[in-house]
Amino acid sequence: MRVILAGAVILAACAIIYFSLCPLPPRFDRAPHRGLGEVLGAEALKLRDASSRFIVIIRDTESFKAPAATAELEGFRQALKKGGAKISSTHILKLDPLRVVGVPPGDFFELLRKSSESDVIVSFQGPPALSPEQLAKLGSKRPHVLAVCSGSLPRQIDLQKIFAQKLLHAAVISRPDAASPAGTSRGARAAFDRMFKLVTEQDIDDLAPARGSHP
Repeated sequence: MRVILAGAVILAACAIIYFSLCPLPPRFDRAPHRGLGEVLGAEALKLRDASSRFIVIIRDTESFKAPAATAELEGFRQALKKGGAKISSTHILKLDPLRVVGVPPGDFFELLRKSSESDVIVSFQGPPALSPEQLAKLGSKRPHVLAVCSGSLPRQIDLQKIFAQKLLHAAVISRPDAASPAGTSRGARAAFDRMFKLVTEQDIDDLAPARGSHP
């Protein structure tokens, strides 16, 4: 019995030493991303009419786990459910997790071309960045597009130009002054406000110019 007790004490001591030297990584905070999905869901519901379809572009989370993407989609679905709606179709992109987020322009063009102007396209993988040729072929058709443009994406894609082309209704960007998760705010929406910001065409002057763009 004494041997067993001594062994348990030794194991406990070793565990304390190990975790003091190698602490566990911080737990992933789902709240801001779930709040992001809820905000986009609420915005999508504002744009619907009797014939609207809700079309989602999301990354593949089966091949490569993406907790943020999973939480965002959950929040979006829940917001639509509260509004008596649901996702009509989902386009899953199989992307290398090391690649910059973005929907291939050809894929986005085809989706816009096949959608009606009453449809709401929600892209969790960035906005439509079409070529002049694709824009000309699209003509005046403009389905509603909401896009997640977090992280460094606004510095790599000219969001001001995309808004001016009427290809984007609203975008979610990261706050440069994002507060620490240890703040006092609670709830998914409060967590969203701490980390992200919803911008529309009215906020276009507040967007930082994309890298390489000219005034």
